[in-house]
Amino acid sequence: MGALQQDLRDVFEGQARWRREKAKEFPDDARNLEAAAIFDRLAATADAVSDDYLTAFYELGDDVPDGLRESERFSEFLRNVGFQSDFKSAVDLVKTYVAKRTGNRTLH
Repeated sequence: MGALQQDLRDVFEGQARWRREKAKEFPDDARNLEAAAIFDRLAATADAVSDDYLTAFYELGDDVPDGLRESERFSEFLRNVGFQSDFKSAVDLVKTYVAKRTGNRTLH
């Protein structure tokens, strides 16, 4: 696994931990545990994301017209996982995010 894939895996593992903590805080809302399971799946598949997509993903800039930094935009995207979105793999999530941010659906 490359460094970029490991960084992505670390993000997903951190999100899974955070969602498990939220599940303890809100035990009547099963969505946090469902989201944690999705993030576990994403972390397990991070090494399958191609270098092309990882490069495009990590090169998304902070120069955005609405003032949101890319990290804020990505955090907002991740907050929807398990609530408004579900991804089968890290490849699926990264492709969706890059396409949404760049309009480029042709990377492999």
